[in-house]
Amino acid sequence: MKKRIYLFLKILFISFFFTNHISAEISNKLIQKIINTNTLSFEFKQNISDKIETGKCIIKYSKLLRCDYDDTYKKRLISNGKTLVVIQRRYKKIFYYPLKTTPLNFLLDKKYLIEFIKKNKPNIVNDKILKFEILEKNKKLIIFFDRKSLNFKGWQTEDIYKNKVDFKISNLKTNIPVDKNLFKIPKEEDL
Repeated sequence: MKKRIYLFLKILFISFFFTNHISAEISNKLIQKIINTNTLSFEFKQNISDKIETGKCIIKYSKLLRCDYDDTYKKRLISNGKTLVVIQRRYKKIFYYPLKTTPLNFLLDKKYLIEFIKKNKPNIVNDKILKFEILEKNKKLIIFFDRKSLNFKGWQTEDIYKNKVDFKISNLKTNIPVDKNLFKIPKEEDL
């Protein structure tokens, strides 16, 4: 009986050590990938309360974002690093939000992401997806990465109305040249 318990504990210890080693190795590679990434360009599919929207986004670290939606409102999201705006170009309306009050602040802050990954282990969703769950300041953001390539795959959060938002990325390109003027917030009269 003692031999079985000893063998069980030994197997448990080895599997725990092996899992921690693999997790640390994945985290280190992911951190290096983020360090080497300056821009991301991709297509997206966003699902909010069974409403599906598509479009294209560009992220430039640190904290710059522009997403153009393929919808009738001609919606555009822009972050200039401090403010996140939702623009409805069709109606010439702009809605302003402090970036730091949104979960996107975590996603767009390269330094924060690196520190978070250093301090937290990824959850393995399946053989293809890793996820990190950020819960801070009453904001929740789940970030997904491809387990093999460690490419960014999307995120999950809640909108201001507490609706679940699934944001999936496709056709990802990294480190393409991006003009900083894309992230300037226009005035309503210039729409």
